[in-house]
Amino acid sequence: MSPAAAGLRVKIGEQIPSVGHRATDGYLLNLRSLVGKQPVILLFFGGPTLKGAPRERGDALALALKEAHPRLERQGVTVIGVTTDNEVQQKAYVEELGLPYLLYSDERRIAVELLGIKTTSERGNVNAEPTAFAVGMDGTILDIVEQAAPKGLVARLLEAIFPPS
Repeated sequence: MSPAAAGLRVKIGEQIPSVGHRATDGYLLNLRSLVGKQPVILLFFGGPTLKGAPRERGDALALALKEAHPRLERQGVTVIGVTTDNEVQQKAYVEELGLPYLLYSDERRIAVELLGIKTTSERGNVNAEPTAFAVGMDGTILDIVEQAAPKGLVARLLEAIFPPS
């Protein structure tokens, strides 16, 4: 595991901050509300409103978590996807890709800024750069993967959550 790169405001070993998001199902979730319940894979990415290669990259990440979802569920790991799109855009995206997990809207980029996640902007559309977090049951950040790519991502995050004995 490597420490967080410059720019991120959180580091491995710190607590995930308290920040609320609205989900595609309309419910509000605070990231800290999961503490003590189960470990979490938290993925910030762009997808619903992107076009071309950036959209394909976001889709690939979302689909990698979809493919791993049954295994993650069996292991008691919650998956949370976060984009800077609104709830309507996210709901359509979840339906389009058949995602078995909810997406949370950080439309105002509160969490993105609080965590220090890099963003890109195209014609006023601001998206989070793919950044994944493994968060333990106690809310501790166990691993951070900047510029996340689908290949090996789930395995790396699971190893942080369930280290080999």
